[in-house]
Amino acid sequence: MTDDQRRNALADMELIACGEELDLPWRRVRILLDHKLAAVQHPVLTAGSRTSLGLTEHGLQFMDAEGSASDKLRIRKNSS
Repeated sequence: MTDDQRRNALADMELIACGEELDLPWRRVRILLDHKLAAVQHPVLTAGSRTSLGLTEHGLQFMDAEGSASDKLRIRKNSS
């Protein structure tokens, strides 16, 4: 994944975590699915139910790892 894709993936995963994934472009959703960071969730079909995206265990680990890396970078920049 390129740095740009990593940043987009984190932003997109934050939207998914908040339930705001409806406006995500398919090409960016596809990257999340290809890297197993997100999965399509199929609910039991009842009135008002819809298919949605959810984060995988791998996706949650990715968010934790990227968040830790950016925190370390921010601390390093602030201590300079």
